[in-house]
Amino acid sequence: MIALNQTAWRRLCKLCIAGLILHLVCNHQTVIAQDAPRFDIVEGMIDEDKLIAEPIAMSSLPAPSVEIAGLLEAGQVQFISGGPRPSKTYGLRSTGFINRKFDAETRFNLSYHFVSRCRWWWNEDGIVVRVRYPELKLKVDHTIWFRRRPDDLSQFWNLKLVQHEMDHIRLSTDPRVLNRFETAVRKDESLRFSRSEMRSVLGDDAVPERNNGPNSNRGPDSNNRTSRNGQSRGLSADQVRMLINQRVRDHFDRTVQLVEIRYRELDRQTAHGSFPIPEDGPLRGWLDRSATDPTDEPADDPPSR
Repeated sequence: MIALNQTAWRRLCKLCIAGLILHLVCNHQTVIAQDAPRFDIVEGMIDEDKLIAEPIAMSSLPAPSVEIAGLLEAGQVQFISGGPRPSKTYGLRSTGFINRKFDAETRFNLSYHFVSRCRWWWNEDGIVVRVRYPELKLKVDHTIWFRRRPDDLSQFWNLKLVQHEMDHIRLSTDPRVLNRFETAVRKDESLRFSRSEMRSVLGDDAVPERNNGPNSNRGPDSNNRTSRNGQSRGLSADQVRMLINQRVRDHFDRTVQLVEIRYRELDRQTAHGSFPIPEDGPLRGWLDRSATDPTDEPADDPPSR
């Protein structure tokens, strides 16, 4: 009876030890795979969808200089720390090197809004749209992410890492870059769309091969077109808005690309903030001019390298 109890006790001990080892191994592997200060464990696994970055409240930071305060307002900047890197979370393009661990990252978000008034008519090649924009706005906001919350927030604005990220904000709030979008859009008062371009936007069925009949070239006061069966039918306002939006979107995409190029150039020339900004070259000029009022001086495209 005693021998039987000892055998049972040994077996019970072995099971407890095995269970303890399994528990430690599962958690150890999970923690190694997770490169974030916060995580949730559900049945031994991390639910990555529940990882949350914590905001750094502006009220917890010292008062910024007048110049920095202006940048924060113009760029609608928020600071967060912890959690996954935003470019990986949202699948965004990043200027970082593969497998390199970064301590901070700035994400800019551009958006546009417009209201248009227009007239349109058909010609031999497609349609002509005469358009003006009572409302046209380009908005930008930023999120600056830190891998770890800075230890001493009283020196926040003096941190080299923060100063580098604020240089990114200077580039994407440069009034010359932002006003370039509005200038380019408003300059195109008469938009011409070929049939091939219209098909790519509206679909093949919305665009005839050619116009036949009395309404095919009626001029700017006619919004009619002739279909293949010879019957005239109107081009809807929604379809025309889709075409206009395509042109506005083209200008918007070029603005985004310009900001991305400048971001990459800043990181290339400073090795992501490891070195000071060179005193010569266009980068210094972009940063120095970013805080001034826009003039007729164009926002020149930077070299793509």
